[in-house]
Amino acid sequence: MTNKKLTHITLFVCLTAMLCLSGCVYYNTFYNGKKAFNEAEKVREKNKYTTGRGGEQKYKRAIEKSLKVIENNPNTKYYDDALYVVGVSYYHTQEYNKADRRLRELLANYPESEYTKDAELYLAKSKLKLREEKAAMELFENIFIADYSKEFKSEAAMGLGKYYYDNNEYLDAQPYFLAVRDSLGNAIEQKIAQKFIADGYFNLFLFNDALSAYLQLSGMNPNKNEKYHAFYSASVCAYNLMKIDDGMDYINTLIKEEVYFDSVGSLQLALARGYEYDGEYEEAEAIYLELIKDEDRKKIASEANYQLGLMAQFDEDNLILAKEFYDKSSNLFRNSDAGKDALQRSADIGKLDTYARKLEIDSTTTQENIDDAAYTQIQLSQLYWFSLDKPDTAMIEMQYAIDSFPTAFDAPSAYIALSQMYKEHKNDTTTSDSLLNLVLEKFPTSDLIPEVLELLGLKGTPADTGYAEFYIHKAEDFLIDDNNLDSANYYYQYIVDNYPESDYYLHARFALLWVLEQYDAPGDSSLYFAYNAFVDSFPNTFWGNEAKSIVKASNREKRREEQTDSLSTDTLQSENLLANKNDDAAVDEEGEYLDPKVSLYIDPEGDKAINMPNPPIETRKIFIYPQQAYRSNWEGDLYFQILLDFSGEVTDYILKIRSPNEEIDREASESIATMTFDMLKIPPELSESWFVYRFRVIKPDKIR
Repeated sequence: MTNKKLTHITLFVCLTAMLCLSGCVYYNTFYNGKKAFNEAEKVREKNKYTTGRGGEQKYKRAIEKSLKVIENNPNTKYYDDALYVVGVSYYHTQEYNKADRRLRELLANYPESEYTKDAELYLAKSKLKLREEKAAMELFENIFIADYSKEFKSEAAMGLGKYYYDNNEYLDAQPYFLAVRDSLGNAIEQKIAQKFIADGYFNLFLFNDALSAYLQLSGMNPNKNEKYHAFYSASVCAYNLMKIDDGMDYINTLIKEEVYFDSVGSLQLALARGYEYDGEYEEAEAIYLELIKDEDRKKIASEANYQLGLMAQFDEDNLILAKEFYDKSSNLFRNSDAGKDALQRSADIGKLDTYARKLEIDSTTTQENIDDAAYTQIQLSQLYWFSLDKPDTAMIEMQYAIDSFPTAFDAPSAYIALSQMYKEHKNDTTTSDSLLNLVLEKFPTSDLIPEVLELLGLKGTPADTGYAEFYIHKAEDFLIDDNNLDSANYYYQYIVDNYPESDYYLHARFALLWVLEQYDAPGDSSLYFAYNAFVDSFPNTFWGNEAKSIVKASNREKRREEQTDSLSTDTLQSENLLANKNDDAAVDEEGEYLDPKVSLYIDPEGDKAINMPNPPIETRKIFIYPQQAYRSNWEGDLYFQILLDFSGEVTDYILKIRSPNEEIDREASESIATMTFDMLKIPPELSESWFVYRFRVIKPDKIR
């Protein structure tokens, strides 16, 4: 053999060896990836009906190995296998975007692959996790109605059912769960579907259907937990259907089985409730009294004390004993629902001493004493009505407030409240309307007249007149719509002269000064001193603070101009009076004039404050309308100046425009102090500025 031939043979052998070696490396890489994937699948399949998880590290190894095939060996016979392994592994390691991309690639490029159907199912699941519900539902529906095996159809039906169930669309979920139960699922899947069916009916308050479904579940060879859920839920359904004996039988079925020994406390609580529903209070009380001794199971003992408190309060009308049980309940397990409600009920009962009748009216009693006593009496009535569920007692106490304190500031409120009690509790519209008409007769100038007219259906009729708010609106209409200063001032002055007790009295007095300053300034220092006198007379009020802001703005402008020229003080006061007409500082984001809130946009350093451009991203203390402010019946806007740190948290704040109620101001301020804003949405050049933030206060529905 020649040297040349020998060389050719040698090269051929080497190339063949290299190709074989490359193929072996490629095959071994994918083989190891597929092996890891299969091992992970076995673990997950084992946990399919429990945690549904497992094998995460194996899935990650499968991704690592299979990606080498995808990236380094495209268009090989194992490429679709690798795409499938990677897509499914990404799904089970919760990387749903990556799973979505790889599965779509598989379906687009290998429509005839053996993995197509599996890929469609996992793509639907991935879409659902990515909250692409519409696309997911279309894929699931296609699998459900197309020519797929029962296993695929079952999983698709379960996916559809769970989607609707999780969105509280229980009736839409039922057909899919029924399909799994009746034809598609294996024994375990059928039980899971049946539980969803029963729970769906329960959540829809269809207790008859739910009861039948739970009993059917109990006959499907349930495990320990499934049986407990079925019989316990069946008892709740039976109680709601007033089949009390049946419900107690279901509970006793569980109590008799030793396997539920750890749950016997909860079961005895349910049994005691059955006795209560059946009117056998002594038997129920005996169980509760036994359960409160077991303080090792604090949650059970807390619930038993709570139930005894309810019995003492509503069945025995013994509030002192009820409070004792409530206190024990909250002390044992304050974070449970029973413990929280017990704490509130105990506090409500404790308020009875605070609101007890203590005033004896004689010749030395002042009007202030009468107002305070009436307010306390009304609070007592509302406590019985809203918190203690004693409407008859509430009505008696409210009538006492009307009879005992006819001249009190809150007397109109008492009439209105009692009228609504008659309407809601007694269904007595005649007495209700007569009480409302008494308000019109006895308190024609009250600020509550508009509410009374609304309740009587008289708003917009000839009767809709004669109260301060009516004249405020007339004044503002003349001022804003007609630019008629004389008529506006006439009605502002009319309120000042005739409605000294109205919340609109200070509004009108301030408006008289403001209209003069804006439209007909006298050109001397008299208006400046008038604002100062207003501040001195009405400190810590909304309109007093408005006047104070204007005076401060005037003083700042005065000092600023004194530094730049030598004009006399009298000239400054006459030519630049109050200095609050800065157009830039007096407009909001839409360019509308903020009347009369000019000072709101002057920060503590005298610079311009900026409107906060976006809402807070976190508020750790949510504003709750304070009960002490109910009689004010106020809602509207508070305005704050706030300062933020680098992270967006509020580090300082000033309440610039207040409500008429200190409790509302306090609650709002505490909420503001816990806010955090998104600094990424605030221009860097404004990061150290004071911001103006509007805080909206809305009345609770129950005092509307």
